[in-house]
Amino acid sequence: MGPGIHKLHLPLQGEPLGSLALQAAISSRLSHIIVVTNEPAWMLKRMHRENVHILSCPNACRGQSYSLQCGIEKAKRMNVDGVMVLLADQPFVTAEFINKIIGCYEQNKNIHFVAASYRGIRQPPVLFTKKVFPLFQTLKGDEGARAIFMKPTINGISLLSESERMFFDVDTWGNYQQVRQEYED
Repeated sequence: MGPGIHKLHLPLQGEPLGSLALQAAISSRLSHIIVVTNEPAWMLKRMHRENVHILSCPNACRGQSYSLQCGIEKAKRMNVDGVMVLLADQPFVTAEFINKIIGCYEQNKNIHFVAASYRGIRQPPVLFTKKVFPLFQTLKGDEGARAIFMKPTINGISLLSESERMFFDVDTWGNYQQVRQEYED
């Protein structure tokens, strides 16, 4: 986005950009939500709930792997069966699709992950079972969880989405302008 711009604070329909994906998570069947952020000011007060855990990650500036590892460590302490990785800068993710991923996992408990997929590319949201938690410690720098899919011993299910829109990621000012225009239409 550029220096001094915190994209999760940018307004969309009078709400911070980051609150849209978080609202989808809150509205879904997820039992707990761990928000890994060093600047939680973008979170609206109504989103602060008993099942929403805000976690600071001191090394987040060193790359995505550090945020993932912080979240996984918290999830392990909570003794959960799995985690769903969601991105706060994907404003079109829906509670319905999150629930679809959860339902798929409930029907296939022998797998390691259930990932959203568009045009053959797996991407968040993705649910990882606790069987793969140790693999998160092998991630380095700005490497995301996608590296876990590449392990030959890991098996999972890709849930196809017909909507490219759900995966739209706001990384640049131009992306933000596109999202603003789409919300206004």
